[in-house]
Amino acid sequence: MASMPDHRKRNTFTSYVAPAPGDVSAIALEDEWCLPSDTRDVHLAKPRLLNKELIVVSAPAYMYSAISTIDNILENGTTFGGKEAVFGLLTVTNFKLAFVPLQRENPLCGLASTCYQEHLFLQRNDVTLNNIDHVIQCAESGRAVNVLPGNAGRRKKRLDAQQKVLNHRIAALHVVCKNFRLFKFAFQLTKGGRDWGKLIAAALARFVYPKCHDLSFAYRYQEPYYPTISKPGVSMYASKNDWARELIRCGSNNWQVISSETIPILQQQRHSSKYTFPPHFVIPKACTVERFLDLSRAFCDSRAAFWVYGYGNASLVRLAELKPTAQQDTTVENVMLELVRACNERKMLHLLQLTDRLPNIHDVQKAYHKLRRLCAPESPSEFVMEDAKFLTLLEKTNWLFYVSLCLRYSCEAADTLRDGTTCVLQETNGRDLCCVISALTQIILDPLYRTIDGFQSLIQKEWIALEHPFQRRLGHIRPAADSNGPDEESPVFLLFLDCVWQLLQQYPDEFEFSQTYLVTLWDACFMPLFDTFQFDCNADRMKAVQDSHLVLRPVWDWSEQFSEKDKFFFTNPFYQRQRQEIPCRRSIAIPAGAIMLPGLAKTSAHRATFNPHNFIQQSSIPKDRYLEPQHRMSVLGIWEQCYYRWMPILEIKGGGFPQIDLFHRLLLSNINKLQRSLELQDFEDLPDVYYELTREPKPSLQTHTTPELIDGVERRRKSLPPNPTGQKPQTPECAMNLMPEISSFFPFGVNGGETQQLNDILISSNEFLLEGSIMDRLSIA
Repeated sequence: MASMPDHRKRNTFTSYVAPAPGDVSAIALEDEWCLPSDTRDVHLAKPRLLNKELIVVSAPAYMYSAISTIDNILENGTTFGGKEAVFGLLTVTNFKLAFVPLQRENPLCGLASTCYQEHLFLQRNDVTLNNIDHVIQCAESGRAVNVLPGNAGRRKKRLDAQQKVLNHRIAALHVVCKNFRLFKFAFQLTKGGRDWGKLIAAALARFVYPKCHDLSFAYRYQEPYYPTISKPGVSMYASKNDWARELIRCGSNNWQVISSETIPILQQQRHSSKYTFPPHFVIPKACTVERFLDLSRAFCDSRAAFWVYGYGNASLVRLAELKPTAQQDTTVENVMLELVRACNERKMLHLLQLTDRLPNIHDVQKAYHKLRRLCAPESPSEFVMEDAKFLTLLEKTNWLFYVSLCLRYSCEAADTLRDGTTCVLQETNGRDLCCVISALTQIILDPLYRTIDGFQSLIQKEWIALEHPFQRRLGHIRPAADSNGPDEESPVFLLFLDCVWQLLQQYPDEFEFSQTYLVTLWDACFMPLFDTFQFDCNADRMKAVQDSHLVLRPVWDWSEQFSEKDKFFFTNPFYQRQRQEIPCRRSIAIPAGAIMLPGLAKTSAHRATFNPHNFIQQSSIPKDRYLEPQHRMSVLGIWEQCYYRWMPILEIKGGGFPQIDLFHRLLLSNINKLQRSLELQDFEDLPDVYYELTREPKPSLQTHTTPELIDGVERRRKSLPPNPTGQKPQTPECAMNLMPEISSFFPFGVNGGETQQLNDILISSNEFLLEGSIMDRLSIA
């Protein structure tokens, strides 16, 4: 039966909560008496809506910062509002939770509605429904209108897929997001007795916890997709040719690419759970397709030995464990390993058992919850208590311990491949921690995967094409309480991004992308309009396209979400594109949280020796560009920009690494302008660095010109007359102090500098970043 057209379903999104949930004008008429004096035009404030985005309910509310005294207000019975709150309109749609401020915001409370990074689909105080983890209801049973009762009548209850809305009046809501953000909203009891908090809570309970994936807003938002990438550099691994090109690049001649669509038995049983193969995969040439399928039945999710990378004659292979019913007899597993050995001249292989060495998905989820609670406290008292023993509490989360383990075994796998030995990564289903270790190993060995396009291609290969279950791990759907759905949530992908960030800190000149790019990538996981991180497997994605006409949009087309000025910060000015011969890169152990400048990591590098017989000529992967990172916990740091960015109290104004990053971009721009002027021997348009930094107008005095012979050519030499004021010019250090000031959480924090000056610096330096970095330019000069 054909699916119902969208116009027939339109009204179903507005009938769950109230008879007139989207009637914003009613708010202005009924509750005008209780609004602040400068917000009488509440009916004029509406959130920015996308096509087919419908308002479920809107309510006047006070928004508080993450660390605020809202709990003291609830306990002590004081009036809402004050310097710590911002009054506005809170709206729930079928896509997001949006807060539109209706009064001038207090910058001291950290709720400013503008920041430098501007998302094209979301505003500063918007959050997608996919990003909401759970909601805390703060209710009380008193009858006061403007004053809340004391602690005796106060209740807190979690609102999730299994819990219902409280019967008492809801005075406040705490919205906990998966990206470590915490929203706090408070509601006043209106003259007519309408409970706005309960209406918002009911709408969130209905739309935040969908029981099936086709309730996502992406199925309604069917705008056509027009790619903005003129020359795609990301390999999507969606075709057989993509895998074949990777085999050729790695020089792996003993493996073959198999397509599921060409295997009749897989086409006949593609809707059954007997086989769960990806669309394309690589198996040993010594094994026939029929035999491989027969052997794969004994492994979990039919994930037998899949080739993912080659380093000389050695290969990196992913393998699932045997099913519980087949674990008594390991013959099938031994046969599969012998087939893998045959691809490397039957040399001994290294089996890296990850299940016993790394945490499972439940351990990762527990560590994530502890880390989020530590990095996003709900009250000032909780913040002070945790700050006194922060390092102890951080260690108890086990998050950095798990990061250390992932880096350790990635280094072990990389060393195994460099020795010419095939490494087999084995995990329960081969789709979780295998993705982490396999991707990190390739980043350590291959400089291609440290570029932006290469890194995105790596994610497509290891996470998307080989089908990491993003839908279950990120909690995009919330099944009923009697199912095992919620227990499968685990931010394994965030663990991987944290490991990459640790590598970026140790080797800041080896990665083309910045930490801002990694943070934005984590946020993109909860943007349902882009299908990259929304499905468990390709079969579900194709079923959505065929049955529901879902429009596929790759998240890698960043112009769909951000403007050019925002994408400038995805690049790393320290990156050395034109590298001299550096045999390997050893990391220097640095204290956690310290900033490591480029060039330090290569001071202890040694020239490695390679046996040419271990590597075949067809491989185009450089064998002298590998990394040797440190993985001890004492070396690791906490990812402040990702975990702390929603905590204004921790923000450093005019400091932190983003300020250093901006200064290096300015240097890069000036160095390249000077080089261009030297090449052209044209100094007329060369900017005066002093006046650029001080932002003072150049003096309108006539200059004296004197002829001078340079290489037999008469040229004019300009000289300024003496300073008429007699004042001593400012020193460069003083000029540096007048640079645009940005915060340590830039571009996610509130922008404190001049936007136009920031844009000029980014635009003037971006074209040179495409050719090289500061280190490249200095080495060339």
